[in-house]
Amino acid sequence: MSKRQTNSLKWTADLLKLGETIDPETDRPVSGYSKVRDLKYNNIGITAADKFTFKDAQEIMKKIETRLDRMVENNQKDYRVKINDRIYDIERIYVRESDRVMELSLSYAD
Repeated sequence: MSKRQTNSLKWTADLLKLGETIDPETDRPVSGYSKVRDLKYNNIGITAADKFTFKDAQEIMKKIETRLDRMVENNQKDYRVKINDRIYDIERIYVRESDRVMELSLSYAD
């Protein structure tokens, strides 16, 4: 008999994707981020080494663990994560294939 898997992901964020929409007032395309779906995650603490690893990239402010999503993994620059009212860029992705989990290193979005 196989083990029963339980959902250990406690928190919910919004997964945003870059796309174009039509502005109803001007009928012109406007690029922006729109919500794709809810993203269940666990918060992982960051270390001082994580914060200051890259000189040219943004400072890592948050690390989260979520289920493996190949679309996010392959196109990380097109996606952002919104937690509460703060929007984060995805800087790095670490994938654990055996657990079907990915860790996202997030920095503040401009």
